[in-house]
Amino acid sequence: MPKKKYSDEFKADAVALYETHPDMSYSQVAADLGISRGAIKSWVFQARKEAGKVSTSSPDRPETPEEELARLRVENDSLRADKRSLRSDVERLEEERAILRKATKYFAAETTW
Repeated sequence: MPKKKYSDEFKADAVALYETHPDMSYSQVAADLGISRGAIKSWVFQARKEAGKVSTSSPDRPETPEEELARLRVENDSLRADKRSLRSDVERLEEERAILRKATKYFAAETTW
């Protein structure tokens, strides 16, 4: 059976589909896309490896300082993005809370029971 060639864009889309749906298994994604389970699994592993989410070192071979530095930089960037996201969420919630306080004062003053 000849080996099928898939474009890099298709592979990236398949990996994104798997990553954004944690409830789906490799088999489900593969069936939806009409590819083999092994293909999607290897694409996901390769994408995670390139993103630094998977350690390339084996238990027999310790991580080199360069590999450790690269892994830590990726983790640091991820944490910074999470921190920025949390800060924006806090600002949005504080603004919503201020609006609700003003609305409560307005409607409390309007009703004189």
